[in-house]
Amino acid sequence: MERNKIREIAKLIKRLIIVGLIVLGVVFVYRWFFPGTNSDEFTIEDTPLHVEEIRKIIQLNTIKFRDEVVVDSVEYYKNVAEQISGNINKLYEYDQVKHAISHSNVKRRLTLVIKGELLYGVDLKRKEFTVTPKDGKLILRIPNPELLSISLNPEKTDVFVENGIWRDYERQALQRKARTKMVASGERLRLKEKAKKPLERLLKQLVHTKLPIVIEYY
Repeated sequence: MERNKIREIAKLIKRLIIVGLIVLGVVFVYRWFFPGTNSDEFTIEDTPLHVEEIRKIIQLNTIKFRDEVVVDSVEYYKNVAEQISGNINKLYEYDQVKHAISHSNVKRRLTLVIKGELLYGVDLKRKEFTVTPKDGKLILRIPNPELLSISLNPEKTDVFVENGIWRDYERQALQRKARTKMVASGERLRLKEKAKKPLERLLKQLVHTKLPIVIEYY
């Protein structure tokens, strides 16, 4: 009697295993031949580059603008007596002698040629972007490009004129002046607007979809 019960239980377990295998087989075949049923389906996660990777690349695929500006700071003698005294003092300094013998009314002058690089684009690590299927299109909404950074290269800064003694904080003030001039150059050249095309090309390459892609800025 007990042997019959054991045999029945074993048969039931075998049947359950067979039914489970059949169900798994059906699911596998269905997913293989019917991977998606939504005509508006789009993929980002299935592309070689995921959303977080897109954010990193967006920063690299921007406009780099190398600029070179001349900045100047001048201080004049207040009167003739101060000019004579100042020029006499400069005679005792080897690198200032040429300014003393010129009888110039310039007390101090520092003229620098500063080189730098401006980077324009979209920082998607700080700002969000959305991907939405709508009316048979795929809408990508991203922030407007902006100035991401300015880097000055002190090693490539040329001293065009150095008349008198200049302290570090005064040189730093000229560097800030150079940054302001570089930003103005970027605005004049409309580099924020020009940064849109490379961003759009990159997004259209990364987002795999059969739908027309429309990019909107906010």
